[in-house]
Amino acid sequence: MSARAARPHPYIARPRIETAEERRDALARVNSGRASGTSAFLEVRYYVAVDLRERPLAGLENAARMILEHGTAKPWEAEGPAHEPKPPGYDANLAWATDLGLYAHDRESGVEEGCFALAYPLPFFDRGDGEFPLAQLLMACASEPAAAFSFYRASRIVDIRMPPELTARLPRTPWPHSRVRAYLGLGSEDPIIGTIVKPKTGLTPELFSRSVADAAAAGARFTKADENCHLTRSELQAYVRATVQALDRAGFDLSTGDPGRRPRFLFAPHITSGPSTLLERARVAVGEGANALMFSPYYSGGFSVLAEVASRIDVPVYAHTAGMNQLTGSWSWGFDPATMYVLAARFGAAFMQLTCVSSYLRPLDVEKPSILGRLDQERLAGENGMTLVVAGGLGPENIGANIAALGWRGRMFLAGTSVYSHPSGPRAGVEALISAYRAYREHGIVETRALREHARSSGPAGVALEQALERVRAKEGT
Repeated sequence: MSARAARPHPYIARPRIETAEERRDALARVNSGRASGTSAFLEVRYYVAVDLRERPLAGLENAARMILEHGTAKPWEAEGPAHEPKPPGYDANLAWATDLGLYAHDRESGVEEGCFALAYPLPFFDRGDGEFPLAQLLMACASEPAAAFSFYRASRIVDIRMPPELTARLPRTPWPHSRVRAYLGLGSEDPIIGTIVKPKTGLTPELFSRSVADAAAAGARFTKADENCHLTRSELQAYVRATVQALDRAGFDLSTGDPGRRPRFLFAPHITSGPSTLLERARVAVGEGANALMFSPYYSGGFSVLAEVASRIDVPVYAHTAGMNQLTGSWSWGFDPATMYVLAARFGAAFMQLTCVSSYLRPLDVEKPSILGRLDQERLAGENGMTLVVAGGLGPENIGANIAALGWRGRMFLAGTSVYSHPSGPRAGVEALISAYRAYREHGIVETRALREHARSSGPAGVALEQALERVRAKEGT
């Protein structure tokens, strides 16, 4: 993958410079008095840059200790009232450090950088009432002590690893990629091509529905409404009803029953709203015939709301990334994006966007291997997990490069502008995308010049692709 960032990433693939002895001694100092004895714990990894202290690792030790003491509890001898016996079970709430590593100790800048991992015992934040304690979990590991101390120059949550005692409470996604593919009646080699309905405002139900049906007729199998097309309840009903009727007239089936000979299609209207009304809007959309949904969990109440919708309404949910980069976009603060992908998959998302290589959108290319790696480690993507939607500047000119970099199994390829701005209309836009997909899958074609030659040699079947590539060349002035 190409790297869009001129500066190196602060922690991805960065070498650690502490010795094994230094790491052991630092952990011993941080963990003094912290004999929890608890075997079930949440492990959270942090990257920090802190004000320099005289000895290497001392700044990181201080940061880790401050999080432990202010975010959880101190050993009873340092916390409890004088002469009061330690309450039974107190030590089961003590968090501790499992790793501590140094990236830099720069006297010129006065900054020390590194990472550490902290273990939070389940009794500290899990009350054992059967509910998944997401809010309590984040309060334990990602509240003020993780970001607010004045000595921080940077503080980021890199990874969250849950024990089986927690993950067992979360069902696998109700709509894994294998179920999506089976519902659509696609073979193992067939692409899932999706489109985005644009422009963002001013669409009539007639224009909206015709755009979706045109894309479906050309071979797309999914369409989501653009994220900024905000609708009232009555408007939502009208737009969904018109679109479902247009797809029905075009010969597509959106039901859950036997489709017979009719092809299937997934239509996901945008329903982002507050947590008190989201479930109602989801039911309105599905009641009018929508067989998928899209909303931002970040602006609709969080991942717990995502889980509620996914569990109560049996349609695939597209977890939109609107709002995610407010949490993950800075390399210095917030969360690593991989944490958001893991949480979305854990809480029921069927689809989530992964930006194209060299995209104009974040996450950047340097972050994508760790995102894919974390999802693969926990088996949260692929045939039995969440479908990753490759989008954000996707077109026939770069779909081959994206397949080569990001894979094709467990993926959907989603395009907006390249489809609806095709000189011959959205049908041709979808046809061009499918042709370029097959050019890579069947011939390994990635480079644009070879793709253009392939289109010219394909006769009538290559016209839509040739037109799309010509438009790209004219736009870029090449």
